[in-house]
Amino acid sequence: MWAVFRSPATRTAALRVFSTFHPVKVASRPIQAKKCIEALQKSTHDKLWTLIMALWSANKTPELSRALRDNGLSMNNFNEWRDILAENDITKAVSVIEQRGYKVRLPDVNPEDPNENMARLPDLPSWVVLYLVGYKVRTPAHASGPLMDLVYSHLDGAPVQVQGPLLILTTIHLARFNLLLPLRRIVESFLSIPLFQSSVEFNLFLRAMSCIPYRSVENANNIVSIVRAMDARQLKLQPETFDALLNDRFLTLQLTKFLRERMVREGYTPKAAQLEAYLRFFAKDGAIHNAKDYFDAIHYRTTEQGPSPEPVHPSQNPQYRANTLFLGAHDDRASAFKFLHDLRVEGSSEAKPSSRPATERRVSHLVHKRNADIYDFTAALSVAAKDLTTNSKQLVKIFQRMMSSVRPTVATYTIMIRGLLLRKDFHNAVRHWNILLKTGLTIDKMALTAGLQALTRIGHPHAAFALLEKYAKRPRDGDELIDEFRSPHPVQLTPVSMNDFLVALNRIARPDVVFKMWDYMGDLYGIYPNSETLSIVLQSARLACKLDDSFSGTVAELALHNPFRKRKPQGVLSREDAVRSVESVLGQKNLKKYQSSIWNDQTPFDAARKVFLQALFGMDTSKRLLNTQPPANAVRDSFDADASPGIGFPSLRTRTYQFVPPPDLYLLSPSTQERKPHFPQIVVTNANCFNYITLIGLSNASSSHVGEIPLVLAWMRALSIQPSSSTLAVALMLWYEVSVQAPLVEKLSGGPERGEYARLVEWVRAWVGDYRVPDAQLLAKWGGIIRKMRTSGEGR
Repeated sequence: MWAVFRSPATRTAALRVFSTFHPVKVASRPIQAKKCIEALQKSTHDKLWTLIMALWSANKTPELSRALRDNGLSMNNFNEWRDILAENDITKAVSVIEQRGYKVRLPDVNPEDPNENMARLPDLPSWVVLYLVGYKVRTPAHASGPLMDLVYSHLDGAPVQVQGPLLILTTIHLARFNLLLPLRRIVESFLSIPLFQSSVEFNLFLRAMSCIPYRSVENANNIVSIVRAMDARQLKLQPETFDALLNDRFLTLQLTKFLRERMVREGYTPKAAQLEAYLRFFAKDGAIHNAKDYFDAIHYRTTEQGPSPEPVHPSQNPQYRANTLFLGAHDDRASAFKFLHDLRVEGSSEAKPSSRPATERRVSHLVHKRNADIYDFTAALSVAAKDLTTNSKQLVKIFQRMMSSVRPTVATYTIMIRGLLLRKDFHNAVRHWNILLKTGLTIDKMALTAGLQALTRIGHPHAAFALLEKYAKRPRDGDELIDEFRSPHPVQLTPVSMNDFLVALNRIARPDVVFKMWDYMGDLYGIYPNSETLSIVLQSARLACKLDDSFSGTVAELALHNPFRKRKPQGVLSREDAVRSVESVLGQKNLKKYQSSIWNDQTPFDAARKVFLQALFGMDTSKRLLNTQPPANAVRDSFDADASPGIGFPSLRTRTYQFVPPPDLYLLSPSTQERKPHFPQIVVTNANCFNYITLIGLSNASSSHVGEIPLVLAWMRALSIQPSSSTLAVALMLWYEVSVQAPLVEKLSGGPERGEYARLVEWVRAWVGDYRVPDAQLLAKWGGIIRKMRTSGEGR
């Protein structure tokens, strides 16, 4: 492979702008869209993009007048749309456009005369649509609502040279807000429309998808499907596209291997920075042998280029960076510190003889440092922190020795805190968090997340929430002054950070706080749930059902049925109200103890079930799920219920399950009543379905819904969600408990092979094949896990 990488290769023409297209954080301003428009203008030389750019800086009248004239427009044309172009966001602009009678949302078409409604509605000018799409999308609600409406009302009638760029600009906004469901539709549309400049537009579309703020299997699958479509069209990835896709936040193992194979197949010689991206991924993943290949290649490539002046800082030297990254790939403390020792060879520029087996390739161009720096020490500490044979006392000693020779960075402290959390040494973790605060170092995302976990795990979730309020960036921080009680450097958190906090809340048995954070984290911090968040909430509901079996929980549930009970007001709350709502269960200065998990006037089971169904049905673009029938029926309501009809005789009849959806299964558009998903960021996964099945099967409150287990599997099949062996095994074991009758009844019914359990097994076999049906050993394993989860809560 490396012989191919080292050989000269023909490269495609590069779009030099847009090479750093991916954002560092989710911004409210259209920075990435602006860069894309500049790239389109430079690569296509279409005067339309000159006009869009001139509209962005409309105070420069001569430039705007010239751009309008070049596109066959006048200042009168501009003035006709000036008030709409000047609106602050796309929602307000679309509202004004509709008032003028223009087509923004597709109307209801009379099936007898499809052209009846369409003929009366004029089309919007493309330059107006492109400007609004490029520059007026500020929030996730803008992107999933009016943006999609505007784009799809214009797409079919737009000129060919506009269609691809329109979808590219839309993708930027959907990706940066992680709106995976509408992004699916955009990908399908992009692969089906005619493209004016295929190579340019495919590459820009891929770079737009790299705006996603963190790695996602769903997005990686989308990338692979797009690249395969490029293969079919014999189009090549440009170097800047490789750069964007190799962004560390974006890589998954599947995509990493796919891009590596693509480079080899195209004869593309990767740059040192791209080799470093591969090394970073495999080092973080702990795949040391794969990491070694890229480590060697970087040293070979840099040495092959000849000597260069000593850089000002070691971080500018690719060989030094490779050393540090490879150091972090080691999986035990001894090997990591040996590698660190080998690097510190004063005055040497030759590699020491390798202690690795002779079968592994040794590179003689390894560059050593006279003294190891904080980056090397931090990488070595990271390995020690992950190596659980190193206890807390040893880890603290390593950290203290390091402090005597180098000054720790915020990353060093964060690794130390996380290492102590991993060892369940929570009080020591909080002590090091406090030491970090005293250093005056600027707190970053990873450090704040570790601090939240540490404070929560020692039983101070109210202090953790206060920490969030002090350091976390808020949606309108750019428009408001930050008060004296907040950090002058707000931290933009992600769903990954919030998920770590929510897991810590579950660990201390505070599902009530998890539910509050689900409700308000978008308004408070601009963070929206992903599929992992949904799994955590379902686990919280299972925990809450167990906790609420107590006296106080029963009293709280009975209070729900009080006809004189005051209902909580529904609707949009102010930020202050949202904070007070969280503090109502947590406390402010003093911690409030757990009372119950009544969630929005519902039991935790009912509320979590509704959230899951809203997420699942939001994926159902074909509207098939409501008509899906369960492949088998239960004979009892729960694992310990009696199947008899109440007169002493066993029942021979099954209980046909009737699925009744919650009334607010979809989010309805206020003007068109179009059904939209409640959670466009969530693509329901196998893990979500696993957690929902265990919630149904293990919660006492779920007895009326136990017949939903086979239906969940049928929904998964309809949505092409591939089940894991664990999901199938836990579903079958829970189903066995409610579908198998007494031996005499089974015999009277035609034998076990004609029972409801056997019926579901056969249905599963037809779905996944013989080799995927769980065997007796796996079923016995999950039977034991289920018993533990019932009795002690293990497995949460």
